[in-house]
Amino acid sequence: MKKSGPRRKWRVLIVDDEEDIVKLIAVFIGEMGFDVMPAKDGREALTIIESFKPDIVVSDIHMPEIDGDELYRKMVVTTPSYAKRFVFMTGSGIDAQLTQFLNNTGCVILTKPFDFQELANVIERKIADIERGRMPEDGS
Repeated sequence: MKKSGPRRKWRVLIVDDEEDIVKLIAVFIGEMGFDVMPAKDGREALTIIESFKPDIVVSDIHMPEIDGDELYRKMVVTTPSYAKRFVFMTGSGIDAQLTQFLNNTGCVILTKPFDFQELANVIERKIADIERGRMPEDGS
């Protein structure tokens, strides 16, 4: 019988320019057993991914400098497997341009304030997809 090794610790990058939101989500996701890394904006997230290599990215859409959809595009260009690993958040309305972006990418968006259990469910579904081989594990 094949003995399985220790379960992998999944990495989640949280990107939001609202520090309180990042802290709340980081505590919640950390308590779920994930390795969490916060980023205050898209620019910082792009720096962090080089060493942290997140499995899932939870990102606000509207941020200064590099917003969520630009972060998505930059990450997917360098590592295409990130295309299905994003969960977006917004405290603003969802306009036609954002709707088109979400339809084109298939990404999930949660409207703030959202139920943390809803976020947990989305992250767990994405992790399950990775484990079932529907997404590459290695971030490539």
